[in-house]
Amino acid sequence: MAPDDDRVFQVSCDNYWTGELSADALGIVSCLYSYSHMSFSKDAVFGRLMADHYHLLRAYMFEHPEVAAILRAID
Repeated sequence: MAPDDDRVFQVSCDNYWTGELSADALGIVSCLYSYSHMSFSKDAVFGRLMADHYHLLRAYMFEHPEVAAILRAID
């Protein structure tokens, strides 16, 4: 999930981080926030699946050129 755009986006996160992210990095941040939130589902199977997706995407994130900004955005 990411904007289909080549622009750089100004982003403000719930953790008070503000900065710029590419569409791809913004998509990663959005998905990580969503997976984290959904991992607390009352449905244990669904929650575990979302937690697994979170950790898979987080591992992938370390190969992204904007990893430092993504980490600041999700911290």
